[in-house]
Amino acid sequence: MIPEEVKRSEMINFQKRTLRTKAEDKKKSAQEKFKQGDLIGAKNDLLDARNYIQGALKMVRSLGESGISEHSIQDDIETLWRKVIEEEQKKSK
Repeated sequence: MIPEEVKRSEMINFQKRTLRTKAEDKKKSAQEKFKQGDLIGAKNDLLDARNYIQGALKMVRSLGESGISEHSIQDDIETLWRKVIEEEQKKSK
């Protein structure tokens, strides 16, 4: 590889890891808020987590990787999102 490409790849990898970590942190925060009954806070954290993981997935695609861990995090976020929505619907009845 050309040194510029290596440097670019390393930079994208770093940014990807940073976004993935932020998404995981927001997901954990949303889980705690959900357990405490703060559905609005959980939804807000999940929206942030979605944005972070989508950014990480864009970087995965640009690097030509499979992004297994990013997809796993995304699945966890979507599962929790569904739980929050279900709980909101129960409370609104």
